[in-house]
Amino acid sequence: MKAAASAPTFIDDYHLRVGVDDFYCDYQWGNEEPVPAGFLSIQKERFQVERYLRLAESFSPDVVVELGIRRGGGSALLHALHHPQLLIGIELNSQPAADLSSYIGKHDLAKVVKPYYGVDQADRERVMAIMAAELCGRPIDLIVDDASHLLAPTRISFEMLFPLMRQGGLYIIEDWNWNHILADRIAAVASDTSHPMHAELVRAIDTNIESADEAKDPRLVRLALELVLARAGDHDVIRDVTVMNNWVVIQRGADAIDPSSFRLADLAKDHFNNLR
Repeated sequence: MKAAASAPTFIDDYHLRVGVDDFYCDYQWGNEEPVPAGFLSIQKERFQVERYLRLAESFSPDVVVELGIRRGGGSALLHALHHPQLLIGIELNSQPAADLSSYIGKHDLAKVVKPYYGVDQADRERVMAIMAAELCGRPIDLIVDDASHLLAPTRISFEMLFPLMRQGGLYIIEDWNWNHILADRIAAVASDTSHPMHAELVRAIDTNIESADEAKDPRLVRLALELVLARAGDHDVIRDVTVMNNWVVIQRGADAIDPSSFRLADLAKDHFNNLR
């Protein structure tokens, strides 16, 4: 029987305690703040972490997949909240996350929490091999994509992993609107000639915008629009799409999916050129 998760408690806006583990929750855009000794780092603001706490009150996954481990505190939190039978992590960085390694050792979880480092979330062959070896035919209950935040690899991961989910399973894509938020902030500075960063920003835009890789790649916000459009169709592949700040939550329906051929474009029929 799955162990009951200890009730999480925020000691203050940054300090979250779950059982015997202390998490430090803070994220400032572009600012890597030091984490106090003895804390596991959660690079999210309190309101984002509280969503996970609310989710844990109503959803009890046995199999969890997380894309994007980074420091490892998020993976530790997913386990601390849900106590799944299996948690698979995928991380592009080849260096193991110290926080997650510490958590695994502390709780003797080597057979439960399985991090894979140096793996691109868009590497179909590698990711699917990991899933085949670890899942052994079991469906996935919860997937959290907090990895690249880029459109193409995020879409590829969804097309690979969504077919492996059970009916009612939840697929969460974090920070889908980060490009939009950044664009709003840039526009605000660019329109305010009195802002101390105005001249520097204008120069940077003039110099770099045409050559920047991200300028050539469609933004992740498009994926949220594609998912909503896919839900408009008459099917029960995607049962529900919930769009909110920072999160898109996709619920798996009952219709069968062929994992080898599933593509979101087959569901997101743009009959009226809404994505033009």
